[in-house]
Amino acid sequence: MLGRKILIYGSIGSGKTTFSRQFFNNLPLIELDEINRELIEPGNLGYIQLKKNLSSEYFQIDGQINKKKLKINLFNDKIFREEIENLLHPLIFDELQNFIEKKDSYVVISPLVKMLRKKIKFDLKIKVICNINDQIKRVKSRDGLGKNIIKKIIAYQENNYELIQPDFIFDSSADLEEQIIQLKSIL
Repeated sequence: MLGRKILIYGSIGSGKTTFSRQFFNNLPLIELDEINRELIEPGNLGYIQLKKNLSSEYFQIDGQINKKKLKINLFNDKIFREEIENLLHPLIFDELQNFIEKKDSYVVISPLVKMLRKKIKFDLKIKVICNINDQIKRVKSRDGLGKNIIKKIIAYQENNYELIQPDFIFDSSADLEEQIIQLKSIL
């Protein structure tokens, strides 16, 4: 699978990472959520930007960002979300560019495609979907968020996908064997 530039996208809790690791573990994987998590660790660039621009209510006593509070407010306030995206997305994209710069093959795993679609040419785009009830259960157990905020995040991310046409749709809650056969036919 040399020379493949693959985008795996889907909303929160859809199974993007599990799918990518299962089917593309022989290629370099870069997960934009992981880049974001690293960037907002104390002392890193994203953290420094957030520290300059957010009030103290978003920081815990130990200096860590209160990610749950931040995520809830991001999806309850469009203007706030746009301000934070304008701070973090360029940093995330720079890290991505550094990762893919000299690679002829890679897999990018992303919940958002807005910043990617015009800047990187992918030769295979796979959307991972899932039954919404399964998504909500996954995110609740992983992130401790409430159902309403999870639905807002999913709606925001799904709205973002109208900009890109997938080459393949993988349903992480459907029959795996049949989908594997279909996926192999396009690889």
